[in-house]
Amino acid sequence: MDWPSNSPDLNLIENLWGIVKNRVEKRMPNNICELQQYMTEEWEKIPDEFLTNLIRSMRDCCQLVIDSNGERID
Repeated sequence: MDWPSNSPDLNLIENLWGIVKNRVEKRMPNNICELQQYMTEEWEKIPDEFLTNLIRSMRDCCQLVIDSNGERID
């Protein structure tokens, strides 16, 4: 099977960063200090249970990518 060199569907940290990014953007930081503060606050708000569920989702994500012949998944 040809495999994509970089599959964002199988990169858990990309999913997590997307969530943090969206939350920070909603807060509309005005400067680098606020950006850093908001990023830290939003990162710390992520519950451990969410991280555990994200990790547990990997088996299903891998299977979906295999089923889609390496194409992106929803």
